[in-house]
Amino acid sequence: MKIDIDEAITISNSYLFSPLTRGADATSLPAFASPKAPPPAGRYWRTLRHLRASQLYYLVRHRLLSRNEISHWPEARVSVRVCQMPSTMGEWDPALARRIIHTGNVQFIEQAVPDSMQASWRTNEILRRQIFHANYCDFLNVDLTAPEESDLLCGAIRIALSWRDQNRLGTEIGWGQFFLSLRIVNWLKFLARNAARAKEIGNGAQIDQVLASLRVQVLSLESRLERDLLANHLLRNAKALVFAGALLEAPETNRWRVLGQRLLREQIAEQILPDGGHIERSPMYHAWILDDLLDIQHLFESRPPLVPECALEVSQGVKRMAQYLMEIVHPDGEIPLFNDSQLEVTRPTAQILEESVDLSQNLSKSAAVKAMCDTGYAVIRDPSSNSFLIFDCGPLGPDYQPGHGHSDVLSYELSLHGQRVIVDTGVSSYELGPERHYERSTAAHNTVRVDGVEQAEIWAGFRLGRRPAVSPIHFGEIEGCQFVRGAHTGYKHLDVMHSRAIIRLTSNSWCFVDTLSGKGNHKIESFIHFHPAIQLLPYTGTQTSSPELMVPRWVLEFSGMRYLFMVLGNGAIARTEAWYSPGFAVRMPQSVIHWTWEGMLPQMMVYAVVPEGTPPIRVRRPADHRSIELNHIVVPLQ
Repeated sequence: MKIDIDEAITISNSYLFSPLTRGADATSLPAFASPKAPPPAGRYWRTLRHLRASQLYYLVRHRLLSRNEISHWPEARVSVRVCQMPSTMGEWDPALARRIIHTGNVQFIEQAVPDSMQASWRTNEILRRQIFHANYCDFLNVDLTAPEESDLLCGAIRIALSWRDQNRLGTEIGWGQFFLSLRIVNWLKFLARNAARAKEIGNGAQIDQVLASLRVQVLSLESRLERDLLANHLLRNAKALVFAGALLEAPETNRWRVLGQRLLREQIAEQILPDGGHIERSPMYHAWILDDLLDIQHLFESRPPLVPECALEVSQGVKRMAQYLMEIVHPDGEIPLFNDSQLEVTRPTAQILEESVDLSQNLSKSAAVKAMCDTGYAVIRDPSSNSFLIFDCGPLGPDYQPGHGHSDVLSYELSLHGQRVIVDTGVSSYELGPERHYERSTAAHNTVRVDGVEQAEIWAGFRLGRRPAVSPIHFGEIEGCQFVRGAHTGYKHLDVMHSRAIIRLTSNSWCFVDTLSGKGNHKIESFIHFHPAIQLLPYTGTQTSSPELMVPRWVLEFSGMRYLFMVLGNGAIARTEAWYSPGFAVRMPQSVIHWTWEGMLPQMMVYAVVPEGTPPIRVRRPADHRSIELNHIVVPLQ
C-alpha cells in the first residue's frame, strides 16, 4: 500500500526537519544527464594522490583500527562553570524549540522503514534528515529559567537523558564526530543557561547524569578528531573542544581548552583565505563557519581564551568572512547555491550579517565588478536594476578535501530585478545514487560539457579524481560595461580548452561568450538552468536576418518583466526540463535550455539575456578569438 508523503513524514520527528517547500516530486533524471560510467583505471590513484599523508594515517586509524569504546573512560565529577551567558549568544528559534520540548518523544536512532515507504526518495530523505536534526539537539539551545517554564525545563532534561539511553553502544549515528561537535555545543549552551535553575527545582541528580554523558561525548570526540576529513569538520571539532574547555569543570578541562584553542587557531589560518572566503568554496558552509566563529567570539566575551591572540584571530576572521558573504549574496539576501549549498540550513544570512558586520558599509550604488581571487568567485552588481551575477572560476575545493565540489567551473547565477533567473541546480540529497551524481555533474550547472565528459572525475557521493586547473579571474570595466572571464583545463585530456567571458552592457543586457579551442571534432553542449518562477515562452516576433545580429529564441517572463534569450551560433537549441533543489528533499521542475553543437574546433558560442525592446546586439568575432566586439565595445577574451 502506498503511503502519502505527508502522512509518512509525520511518523517520526516531523517537527525537526521539513523541506523548504512542497513543490512537485520531480524525480526523473533529465534526458541530458550523463550516465554513470564504469570506474576507469587509476581513479583511486587520482583521488588518493591529493590527500595528505596525515589524512591517510587517520583514515586507517579511525575507520579500520579503532572503535568508539565509550565504556573505558572512568567516571569523574563534572560540573558547569559559573559564568554569565553572553546576551549576544542567541537562542535557537525559541518558539519552535519550546514546541519540540513540549512534544517530547524525540527519536535519535534510525528506525526501520516499512517496505511500503521505500519507493519514495523524498520520504526516506526527510526521515533521515529528521534523525540528523534530532542528533544536533539545536532545540535545547533555549533559556527555560522562567518560573512558569519549569515543566518545559524538566522535559528538556528528559530529552537529553533519552539521547543517552538510545545511544548506549557508541556505534549509533549520534556518535559520529560531526553530530558530536554540534550536539556538545548545544548541550553546553543549555546547561550554562539552565543548570542552576534545574537544581533549584530538584533536578540536580538528572543534571549530573546529563553532565556525565556530555563528558563522555567530549572524550569520544577528542579521541577521534576528524583529521582524516579536515576542512569544516575539523574546525567544528575545535569549536566543541573550545566550548567544553570554557564551560565544563572536569579532570580534562584544561587539556580540552588548550587543544581546542590551538586547533582553532590553526584552522582559522588555513581555512579562511586572504579574500575572506572559506577554503571549501561553498557559500553555505562559508555562512555556517562564520556563524560558528560568531558563537566563539561571544563565548570569549565571558570566558577569554588562554592567549589574547586567539580572540583577535577569531574577531578578524568574523570580519573578513562577513565582508565576503556580503559581497556574494543575491538581491534577495540569500546565498548562491554553488558546491553543495542549500537555503535555510544556516540561520538567515541577514541575521548572520547583522551580528558580524557594519551594514552601513553600503555596496557601490552603481554597477560594479569585483573579484575574490583566492576563492575564484567574481560578482557584477547593478543596484539601479537590482540585478546581480556571480561567476565561479575557482578550484572545486582544497585538493585534500574537495568533497563538496561540483563540476561547475565557469558556471554562474543571475538575478534580475531582485528575482533569481538563472540558477545552479542545488542539491537535494547527499545519498549515493544517480541523483547525487547528476547534481554534482557538469550538466547540472550553467557551463559547457565536451563530448559528454565531466569537467572533473566525480564519483561516489563526495569523491573526486581528475580535476580541472583554473586560470586567474580577469575582470574590468570598458565604456561603462563590466566583464569577467576565466578558463579551465578540465578537458585538456581531450585537447580542448574552455574559456568564458560574461559582459554586462549598459542596457542591463548580459552576454555570455564561450570559446572552445583545441584540435579535432567535438560535441559541445551548453546548459542554462532557469528558476522555477521563470516562464520560458517561444519567441514569435519578427527576426532580422544578419550574421552579426543575435537572434531571439525565447521570452523570459517573471514578476511583470519580459527579457529575451538570444543566441549567435550554429547547432541545435532546445528547451527541456530538469529540477531545481534549493534544499534537501526538494526537487522543483525547472526549464533548461540545452544548446548542442558538433564540429571542428575552434568554436565560439554566444548567448545573451536582454530586456525586451532592447535594440539587437551586433556581434563581431575576430578569427583569432582573442576578443569580441559587442555593439562596438571590444572586450578581450585572452
